[in-house]
Amino acid sequence: MIKEMSDKKLILNWPNLYLLVFPVIFFFTIFWLREASGPYWLHFNLDPTYSYFFNSLNLLNGMAPSHIDHPGTPVQFLGALIIKIASLGSDVDQITDTALRDPEKYIQLISNVIIFLNSLILFIIGIVAHKIFGNLISPTFLQLSPFLSTLILRHGTHFKPEIVLVFATLALILLSLYALKPGLFDKNQKKFVFCYGLIAGFGVATKIIFIPLLVLPILLFIKKSNFFLYALTIIFSFLFFTLPMIEVYDRFFQFVERLFWGSESYGAGAKTIIDYQNYLAYVYQLFMRPVLLIPFIFSLFTFSKFYFSESKNILSGENKTFFQILIGANCAQLFLILFVAKNPSGQYLIPGIILSGLTIMINFQIWHKTINQKLKTRLNFFAISLITIIIIEQSFSTYKSGKELRELHTEAMKINNEEFSSCARIYHTWASSKSFALYWGDNAGGQSFASQLSGIIPKNDFWFTIHEVSEKEVRDFLLRIKKPGIRNSEGYIDHSKIEENYPCIYFRGTDRGQFFKNLPQFFSSEEIMISEKKFNQTCIGKDENVFTDFKTCERNKE
Repeated sequence: MIKEMSDKKLILNWPNLYLLVFPVIFFFTIFWLREASGPYWLHFNLDPTYSYFFNSLNLLNGMAPSHIDHPGTPVQFLGALIIKIASLGSDVDQITDTALRDPEKYIQLISNVIIFLNSLILFIIGIVAHKIFGNLISPTFLQLSPFLSTLILRHGTHFKPEIVLVFATLALILLSLYALKPGLFDKNQKKFVFCYGLIAGFGVATKIIFIPLLVLPILLFIKKSNFFLYALTIIFSFLFFTLPMIEVYDRFFQFVERLFWGSESYGAGAKTIIDYQNYLAYVYQLFMRPVLLIPFIFSLFTFSKFYFSESKNILSGENKTFFQILIGANCAQLFLILFVAKNPSGQYLIPGIILSGLTIMINFQIWHKTINQKLKTRLNFFAISLITIIIIEQSFSTYKSGKELRELHTEAMKINNEEFSSCARIYHTWASSKSFALYWGDNAGGQSFASQLSGIIPKNDFWFTIHEVSEKEVRDFLLRIKKPGIRNSEGYIDHSKIEENYPCIYFRGTDRGQFFKNLPQFFSSEEIMISEKKFNQTCIGKDENVFTDFKTCERNKE
């Protein structure tokens, strides 16, 4: 009898052990990609990670955030909270000084916590789905959600809104799972509406690109009071999660207004909302992504079959809630595509891509509940085959992505800034430099810690600001330094002092066009690298350009 109980307990534990596999793989995959990409201060890593780090320090010091574009307040608050908890026993000034001297340590810590939270909710989703549906295929589809695109994994290595949007979208999926449990939504409508509104407000506060996902639960709300409660909860949830930026709400709403009317990136272009010439092409390009198109085709096939076989009323009967959420999820994805096509970028699709796991799972469950045993066997075989294809394809894609990141990392590290420790090192956008990352992050944080940084950044490290930002654009944090010039943490400096005080000059950054355009304003023609009389270009890398009058870089002697 004891043996039978032991065997039963072991069997019951197997599903839980299986459902732990993908969360653990997710956790370590993000760590592997992060290790491959190298330090956050490298040119392809630092933005917007350092921006969010410095704005977290703003909140820690009781100041309003300066970087409010997304608005991203929950991300910044989470960063501040983690830094504070990790430094219990120290006062704010001590914590700030320590964090500024070793930002990589704290950024990695913040990243670790967020990765763990995403892995944890992924595990919970698997457990809940298994209890509700009684099979392992549906939980597997859901747990594969963050693996459906390497975009999710690559952006998951950073401290930025996208990785928190993963959590918000998974929370939306988890709540929808409970709604799919027979009878549970009808008995607890107000609680579900409140929770949906809470998650929606959190998601929008993290990044406004989450707005299209607000339609997901709409078909569940039959009573008018539910719609009112949902809208009210979203508003108060958004206000709550953006409370730290209450002092700069005016800037945020100005940002949203300009972003809405502008037809190009960052609110630039004609005030026609969209670019009429290219908008439909952008919609087509985004929708044709297999991770969005294939699940949508599955849904259309399911709708067609049940629409014609159930008296054209798919929102009745035992599949009612399944279809309500499936239609809501598909509509959310379509609205997101229309939303993103205004300023097309793959990373903005991350919430919609994750929803594909939910739509595939619901399609599977609808068919699984209604077909005979023989067809179920075939359906299970098809589902397992699809899961296998996803795992194999994404494993290769992830490995390739990691290899690309490692190559970028290796290339950036080949040029050692310390070879030029006696030179005036002048960094411009985007430079692989600890000093540049601090300059850039502090600027995005409103230059709140300029005085502290003056004692941390080496005296021979400068920032050559070369951004050209239109007054019509919404990047307010850049408008403070739109004038090209050479700066240190205290502000603009006289470039002639650099020539007087240092035996050599070293420039580094990726924006070569703006660099060449603006440099002649500060150095006479015979002194700039265009003349090739004083500067050599032997340090030019794959992405970054390094110009110096000091020596040939060691990397080119190999």
